[in-house]
Amino acid sequence: MLEERLKAEYELALRDEKSLKSVLSQAKGEAVQQNQDSIQYNILKTEVDTAKAMYTDFLQKTSQAKVEVAQQHNSMRLVQPARVPGSPIGPTRFRMIMIGFLLSLVGGIGLSYFLMYVDSTIKTVEDVGRYVRLPALGVIPAISASGVSKLGNGKRLAVSSGSSNGANLSPQSDRLALASDTRSFAAEAYRVVRTSMLLSTAGSPPKTVLVTSGQPGEGKTTTVVNTAISLAQLGASVLIIDCDLRKPSTHKVFGVSHNRGLSTYLSRDIEIDGLIQKLQIPNLSLLPCGPIPPNPAELISSDRMKKLLEMLTERYDHILIDSPPLIHVTDPVILSALVDGVILVVHGGKSTRAVAQRARQELTTVGAKVFGVVLNNVDVRREGYDEYYFKRYYSEYGQEASEAKG
Repeated sequence: MLEERLKAEYELALRDEKSLKSVLSQAKGEAVQQNQDSIQYNILKTEVDTAKAMYTDFLQKTSQAKVEVAQQHNSMRLVQPARVPGSPIGPTRFRMIMIGFLLSLVGGIGLSYFLMYVDSTIKTVEDVGRYVRLPALGVIPAISASGVSKLGNGKRLAVSSGSSNGANLSPQSDRLALASDTRSFAAEAYRVVRTSMLLSTAGSPPKTVLVTSGQPGEGKTTTVVNTAISLAQLGASVLIIDCDLRKPSTHKVFGVSHNRGLSTYLSRDIEIDGLIQKLQIPNLSLLPCGPIPPNPAELISSDRMKKLLEMLTERYDHILIDSPPLIHVTDPVILSALVDGVILVVHGGKSTRAVAQRARQELTTVGAKVFGVVLNNVDVRREGYDEYYFKRYYSEYGQEASEAKG
């Protein structure tokens, strides 16, 4: 059995060997055929390239021969002789200048409209009426710190002798336009704001006025201070209440202490008389903010705040309230329901239309009476107002403020 099995395996191996030899011979034949085909392909390719080069050379020579034949047989003939010009001929400069002028004019107009579309800030009185839809109470020119002198030839603003630590603080005199120079353009501008405010209500002038703005840095504190000074110059008793219980600054303007003030009265059982500070300016007093509380909105919305305003209204002719920016907190909205009217301060060239419109919407939603807008810190030369305009404009209102009080 073993012998037969080995014999069968041997025969199978022989058959495999013959099969492999046959396949190997076939592969060698195919390889030789491929080599011959490759050689034949290279020969044919060389012949094609040679034929192509010869054809290209033939076309070039044929074209050159045609050109030479055309040169030998000139078929051109003179139709009309050239005329000598009577004057110099050149480009039409006037037409080019007009075309350039029209293109530049159209481009300038288009650029101006594009810049107006991109710039969404409020810059002029017309912008106030068009976008905010409120009357403009006045235009306050930009006041530089170097252009305003300190009150009293460099003396500090101080409170009366009854206040403590008041004279140890340096006032920010660059915000006191009326106290520094009563005949400056800025002082006249605040007198116009005073006149507009006094004439904003029928029957009698408003007694309690809230001054607010849409966002920080628009000049509401400066407007409060200078408007209060202009009212005090008429002989009226004026009180400034700093209701900005988050970031107060009125005390810095006058250089007084705010260790005790409005927040002290609203959070404790204390008399208000000891908290009101009489300033060096006649007829003008200040109720500072006091220590910054953790809950300003709750204090302002309390019944004690409402009763305080009712009590102070009987003592003073006018009360001006400084508040935080309206967009960020609800304090001005709460106060607007407790006063006779609101003045909205808008920074010229900085405040956007959207912010001013939202501020007006916030006030009108709660039923507040908005007297109008004070366009503050306007670059008069940049926005097209010259000194002659301000002199003529404010001279017309020079006597109105004094007549309004009478």
